[in-house]
Amino acid sequence: MLVFPQLVTGASTLYPLKKRHTVHTVVNELGDGQKVVYEDTGAGTVEWELHLTGMTRAEADAIDALFESVAGQWGMFTFLDPAGNLFAQSVDPSNTVWTNGPEIQFTPGVADPFGGTSAVRAGNAGQADQNVAQLLSVPGSYQYCISVWARTPGNSIASLFGQTTGASATTYLAIDGTWRFFELPLNLGQATDNVTFGVTLGSGALVELYGMQVEAQPAASDYKPTGAESGVYPNARFASDTFTIKAQSTDVYDAVLKIMAAEN
Repeated sequence: MLVFPQLVTGASTLYPLKKRHTVHTVVNELGDGQKVVYEDTGAGTVEWELHLTGMTRAEADAIDALFESVAGQWGMFTFLDPAGNLFAQSVDPSNTVWTNGPEIQFTPGVADPFGGTSAVRAGNAGQADQNVAQLLSVPGSYQYCISVWARTPGNSIASLFGQTTGASATTYLAIDGTWRFFELPLNLGQATDNVTFGVTLGSGALVELYGMQVEAQPAASDYKPTGAESGVYPNARFASDTFTIKAQSTDVYDAVLKIMAAEN
């Protein structure tokens, strides 16, 4: 898997970060002079401008190696949005993009921690642990953080996890009747091309969940709800056939990169 490299800190970029969405609008002018205007869905693009200041030689070399391997703009690679949620359909864990246990039952429209009704109640009607999980096409060697808001109306057991072939990480959630925020930073250190992230519910558990999120960084940030789109862009490209890495001093390098991709 060709993927944009992380920095040694586990982050994908440094700030400032610029992200721009571009849409294609189609205008159809009729014979009587009227105009019909609509969005050309599927033709939108996303562009990021990364300001990478103070990189080490190893970090600069990793980006340069990717640039050479894809021949600049020509080849595609996977880019994990530094400002995005890697989960798709984060607001609807009953969607088919999730690989949930067969005994998991959902009730949508539950009051969330911020006064809305975007939380869901997940119940495990089975006799064994069941997962609310999603398989992501991301490298198993990167730093991630999975996070969620959770509470339970009763005595329930739940945990956050991430797993890939050869490694897994788990943290148990100290849940009660109050909304609490939980996160699990993890680096599974495996040369794999996918990782499963999610919540495990114990037998008979009834847990309310809000803000399911995975990010390619060491700690959680504010929740970014997603629909069909996600922060995983497998069709990203460099936006130019050239870029410059400047050596500021010994083992200190700067670069500004533009990356673009079709919207998911």
